[in-house]
Amino acid sequence: MINLIFMFSLLFLFSCDDDPVSANDSSSPKLYVCDQGSDRVVVLDASTDGLTQINSISIDFSDVGMGDMSMEIPHFVAIDEPNGYWFVTAFQSGYVGMFDLEEDTLISKIDLGSGSTPALIAVDSSNETLYVSQMMDMGMMSGGDDNLYSIDYSSGQLVDTGGVNLISSGNILSFPQPHAISLDFNTVRGTSLVTASHSADWMSMTRLDNASMTPSAYPFVQGEDFTDDNANGVHDEGEAFVDADGDGQYDQAQEAVIEIDNGFKPLDVTQKDNFIFFSCLGNSTNNISGQVQAWSLTSFNPVSTIEFGVSSKPWHIVSSPTSNEIFVVLSGSEGINAGLSCLSYNENGQLSEKWTNTDPAFDTLHGVAISPDGTRAYVSSRGNGSIYVFDAVSGTLLNTVEGVGMMMDMGDMSMGSLSGIAITQ
Repeated sequence: MINLIFMFSLLFLFSCDDDPVSANDSSSPKLYVCDQGSDRVVVLDASTDGLTQINSISIDFSDVGMGDMSMEIPHFVAIDEPNGYWFVTAFQSGYVGMFDLEEDTLISKIDLGSGSTPALIAVDSSNETLYVSQMMDMGMMSGGDDNLYSIDYSSGQLVDTGGVNLISSGNILSFPQPHAISLDFNTVRGTSLVTASHSADWMSMTRLDNASMTPSAYPFVQGEDFTDDNANGVHDEGEAFVDADGDGQYDQAQEAVIEIDNGFKPLDVTQKDNFIFFSCLGNSTNNISGQVQAWSLTSFNPVSTIEFGVSSKPWHIVSSPTSNEIFVVLSGSEGINAGLSCLSYNENGQLSEKWTNTDPAFDTLHGVAISPDGTRAYVSSRGNGSIYVFDAVSGTLLNTVEGVGMMMDMGDMSMGSLSGIAITQ
């Protein structure tokens, strides 16, 4: 019998077909997508908008097989093209797998330990290191806290190197559910690794090119702001303030010991041009809209925000390989249509909406990948198992490729299960 944890995971996330359609042409761009419900990674030919299936890779890292109905749940896929590998996380089994990019064969796998929940991946191909985030809470399954996993693969095998402790600097007490993750090189701060807590509205930046990798944490809100009536920069008696921790007295802004939770719920992050872009689910209880926030990597101050409305649920986010644009998936819910939005930004990081395409036919969208020439956007659906192909310049829907993910009967409804998606460059 499928266990309760798996059933709750399906309800939140999500999608066997074992028939590869065509032979692999190494000259064609390949699109990889996780099919969580059938424990597969499906490989598609991205040379045309038809996305013909090339291969179907079974994920069975824990060697339990389907006989006992245990599931791996492959969630996210990332590619290291210079070194010829691709990687996938399996959050229920706690494994990460490493595959040959040309042959799509398993090279190495690693069990990250009891209770581990590997989620998203950032790849440092120069140093052959993976940084892996953790899942957020889902139903009866608890997400991870306080650290990112780090895995070395320079030997051709996956080796656990101990992780990145997000509270090692001592300026916060906990860093729950670090799900979002992004790695960028040659920034104003060198090699920058960024994550965010899904439940406590903290972000963290770690410089990976420092002698000592010490994370620094920053709140999404600035602690307890006060009305500086006499403009002396100090809170004086009688000046009103926001009592964030309810202790009846003013505490310095960005007070370290307070777990600030305003309900932004950051889910994913990308970096480009010394800016950080967070997709945030928002919170209907606190009347906080789903949004994309732009932050300066130079000053760690907020620069710009685009709101999509309560229940729009901005999900995964990526930057364009060719222009100053970012793409964010809108998962949709509660009468709000799902879709994809393209946002542009100027030299100051100010965001503006270029186009947004939403439709009632789009069902619980999840992952997004952009073609190397910046002309196509590919979006996976965990609602109906389809992949949507968009013109990334105009936002026009070019094709709906159905039947990629397995459909699952959930009683009075059916669900697909596609999640993470990536394309060779």
